[in-house]
Amino acid sequence: MTVLTEADLHDRFPWSKPVVPALSDQDKADGYFCDPQPWDFAEPVLKLIEQMFLEIESYFANRNEPVEIAIYGMQELFGELQVEMYCPHADVYAIVRRYTRLSRDLFQDEDE
Repeated sequence: MTVLTEADLHDRFPWSKPVVPALSDQDKADGYFCDPQPWDFAEPVLKLIEQMFLEIESYFANRNEPVEIAIYGMQELFGELQVEMYCPHADVYAIVRRYTRLSRDLFQDEDE
């Protein structure tokens, strides 16, 4: 049985690759730095992310539109999945919020 990885998810959902904003030399000099951190999640969390991605893709497919989302990073923060993203569709934010709530049980299970 293969283990699900971040790379697997990015291969399956190319739109999920973290977006790295272009920084000007002045931004860099001012100390702005943006380098997406690799995900450090247990497989149950990765499976939850996979389900979230499937639901996001389904949302756009049902509207006959391309996936329009920019993900800047994902990490565990305060015992839940935090997704830094931009999307012009409020419904996609609702999907992500629901999976954020669902992730709480998974991170709590890891702590026990």
